[in-house]
Amino acid sequence: MNATLQTEFSIYLADRPGELAGVLEAAAAAGVEITSVSVVDQNKRGLLRVLGEPEDSLRRVFERMVETGAGPVLETPVLVFAVEGRAGLIREVAAKLALSGVNVQYAYGAPRLNGTPGRYVLRVTDIPRARDVIDAIA
Repeated sequence: MNATLQTEFSIYLADRPGELAGVLEAAAAAGVEITSVSVVDQNKRGLLRVLGEPEDSLRRVFERMVETGAGPVLETPVLVFAVEGRAGLIREVAAKLALSGVNVQYAYGAPRLNGTPGRYVLRVTDIPRARDVIDAIA
């Protein structure tokens, strides 16, 4: 399997209607193709995590949001790998990472996009080791 390193952008948003839509509209207007989104409620605010291309354009979108009072923005390296329609794949990856001493800080799924398979996004404590473990899974 092939795990790729990508930059995930995270930002806290107000917990009110239209916040997520506004971010996604701003990204679209900037020519960003969003490849994954995760939103969780944390401390009465929404924590939004986004992957998209081109990263520089997405970075500018998030920087402009800070100017309007959202934020802060965090950039985090994450590993992304294809699901490939394998049941139990995330369980297998998590178990092998644990055996290798790598902690999974969080994980989420990303949908199939433009003919590409669905993907998992992982934030881990040791990216090089995690990448080796994931890449070794046949």
